[in-house]
Amino acid sequence: MSVHPPALAWRLGLFAILWLIFCGGELGSWPFGLPAILLATWLHLMLSGGQSRRLRPLILARFVPFFVVRSLVSGIDVMVRVFHPRLPIDPALVEYPLSIDHTSGRILLANCITLLPGTISARLTQDTIVVHTLDKGLPIVATIYDLEERIKKLYGSTPGQGGALR
Repeated sequence: MSVHPPALAWRLGLFAILWLIFCGGELGSWPFGLPAILLATWLHLMLSGGQSRRLRPLILARFVPFFVVRSLVSGIDVMVRVFHPRLPIDPALVEYPLSIDHTSGRILLANCITLLPGTISARLTQDTIVVHTLDKGLPIVATIYDLEERIKKLYGSTPGQGGALR
């Protein structure tokens, strides 16, 4: 596997910036952060097979607020369910057929699903993702479909078919 230096540099830079954000710019975190950044970069290279799908910066700028809002809504949803046990909880496993055709997009989708209200990714295969939901009455398939389409746009893939409940 050969990796072009610019591809390696942007990965290292991205993970370093994320580390700075997560640690609040605390310089004392670098003895742990540097190995974590190197490990994350190496894992990203291994999972992508050295291939890089280019993220589209303007779409990314629109995706980040969407992601943050969904994460906050998810946290509030779980908090409300914990403090109000009378809310309907009807757990289920939902199998969703994937239409994203690359590993990095599928992994991003699986991680983002975990931050949707009442959901967690349970299993990811080449063709499907199994999602555990706290309430099968939630619009899980429609929400995952919307998220998958946003991730396709993020990587410059053409929106397509996908997302039927099995």
